[in-house]
Amino acid sequence: MKKGSLIILVASLVFVALVFHSLVDVQPVHVLASRLERDDGKIFVVGKVKNTSSHPVGIDLEVHYYAKNGQRLGQDTISLNNLKAGEVAPFRSPPRALPGAAEFSLYLNHGRNPYGN
Repeated sequence: MKKGSLIILVASLVFVALVFHSLVDVQPVHVLASRLERDDGKIFVVGKVKNTSSHPVGIDLEVHYYAKNGQRLGQDTISLNNLKAGEVAPFRSPPRALPGAAEFSLYLNHGRNPYGN
């Protein structure tokens, strides 16, 4: 193998390694558990998140509520501030009276990216 080809191969492998490393750190907070609960005619979501990064982070956890047919019924935002590196933190959305709510989805909002969206 020529020296030039070897340099290109090594540079390509380094580039691929950097891309994979960047992708791992894109989502530093992971949802470990979540469930929909009911109490006194109201619903709420409880669960746990973990900061898998090596630095403190803050996120907004958006909870979207849906009916069985997929119709969107409501949304809550829970601010989780200053999660320390490796920290596991519980969360709970505010209780809401949403008749017909059967499902939910979670969205981890890390704020705007450098491009403003």
